Amino acid sequence: MTLGEVLGLAGPASPYHQGEVGLEATYYFQSSQECYPCGAHAVHVAVDPETGKIDILKYVIAEDVGHVINPLLLTGQAIGAAAQGVGATLLEELVYDDDGQLLSGTFMDYLLPTSREVPAFDLAILDLAPSPVNPLGVKGAGEIGIVATGAALSNAVSNALGVQVRALPLSPNNIRELIEGNELISGKC
Repeated sequence: MTLGEVLGLAGPASPYHQGEVGLEATYYFQSSQECYPCGAHAVHVAVDPETGKIDILKYVIAEDVGHVINPLLLTGQAIGAAAQGVGATLLEELVYDDDGQLLSGTFMDYLLPTSREVPAFDLAILDLAPSPVNPLGVKGAGEIGIVATGAALSNAVSNALGVQVRALPLSPNNIRELIEGNELISGKC
């Protein structure tokens, strides 16, 4: 019998049903240990020192998330998280005036990434170290894609321009200020 046939015979509409609950399976799992994924991001950028515009030429992500239950869903989560991280790193900023009034309170002023800012990510999902703390060997996966984007992009810009990035977002205006500040300090850029 298939599982569907067994469930049909155990259900309330079945002539074999005699008022019992039918089939029931309950399983609880709890671990006192945390289970973290790991990964790495590598980015190649081009930065126009005149305009401060950043072009992402290549973005590679490798994530070890243990056993993968649904590869398509995981790929969407990882790429979506990285796209959100690119937006947070390059565009998104809460801007206030001198009186504390929010100036970027609408989507006309608060920039979100579009297909022009988000690159085609090269993604490698790995199962190198399944989790020992759960029966499936899985680890968290959806959030890891956003964690490293700020650091990876900041380091790529630092390397491209020979400056030290210490704040986000990496908007064109902020990049120009960074370049101009570095020129005053070191006489190079």
